[in-house]
Amino acid sequence: MKKLSALLSVLLMVGVPGVAQALSMPSLERPVERSIHLVADNCYAVGQRLAQERGAKLLRADAVGSGECRVVMLVPDGEGGRPRREEIVVPMR
Repeated sequence: MKKLSALLSVLLMVGVPGVAQALSMPSLERPVERSIHLVADNCYAVGQRLAQERGAKLLRADAVGSGECRVVMLVPDGEGGRPRREEIVVPMR
């Protein structure tokens, strides 16, 4: 941390553009970033499980609200024809 502070001090003295603005901006805390990734990972896992249960191909899985995921998959029609696109909202489990 001391090395970073020393480097930033030198950059400020030299006048590197953007350093002053970067230092004045509030930093994001790690728990916020981490929780976003965990939600996305959970929705993807839910989508994978649903697609596997239906013999479908997972196209997308996104968090859409408090504890819900939108899952988009291609489900085979069972008769050898073109698969249908299915989009459902399910609870994140």
